[in-house]
Amino acid sequence: MSFSVSWLRQREPYDHAARSRELAVRFGEALAPGARVVDLAGGLGSGARFVAPFLPPGVQVEVVDHDEALLAEARRAGLATRRVDLRAEPLPDADGVHTQALLDLVSHSWLARFAEALLHRPRPLLAALTVDGRVTWSPEHEDDDSVQAAFRAHQLLDRGFGSSPGPQAAPWLAFALRAGGMQVQVVEADWQIPATDAAMVRAMLQGTAEAARVTHEAPEVVDRWLARRLAGPLPSLTVGHLDLLALPR
Repeated sequence: MSFSVSWLRQREPYDHAARSRELAVRFGEALAPGARVVDLAGGLGSGARFVAPFLPPGVQVEVVDHDEALLAEARRAGLATRRVDLRAEPLPDADGVHTQALLDLVSHSWLARFAEALLHRPRPLLAALTVDGRVTWSPEHEDDDSVQAAFRAHQLLDRGFGSSPGPQAAPWLAFALRAGGMQVQVVEADWQIPATDAAMVRAMLQGTAEAARVTHEAPEVVDRWLARRLAGPLPSLTVGHLDLLALPR
């Protein structure tokens, strides 16, 4: 699964505003100067650029992704990159692991292999912006709950790795890593999108409707919801995410 350059750039300000600075600081404190960090499915390098100021001197962050077009953009921003198919290699060798907006897209089996690799050789992990299923539109609409339920069902479909844990990804990984002896902290890191950002709100409305149509038992309800949302004053919305930090004991 790949995302467009334009969408990744459009969402970046909300990604950076939502993320936990506290967890980024603790992640940096757990790394030695000169450590090697991989940024999994790093795309344009947005997550790598966010976390860089929190890292010790000399730490090298390598953005790994399967999409060469996105990696080319990351290189233009001065970042080190490597093309990796994470379906076959869930955890390239590194001293620390960072990822942003990935865990809810992978499969249950991939997440299990990822946890196993982290526990086999414990090292700091910062996994940011995993969706947790919470979405609130303001003002509310009578079809919000129905559309969001269909959208959450869509999040469980195959995104290129196999059927996805979706909103349960971060809690599942936290449980597995704690059971394996790592220290884990999870905090909310929510997007807050104002109605004044019309382009972003419309993108969220259209993206939600596109996904919800696939799984909704009455797609015409989704079409009605979208038409009414776009015709009236645009809503603001909150999109729930979780940031997860795991450290070796």
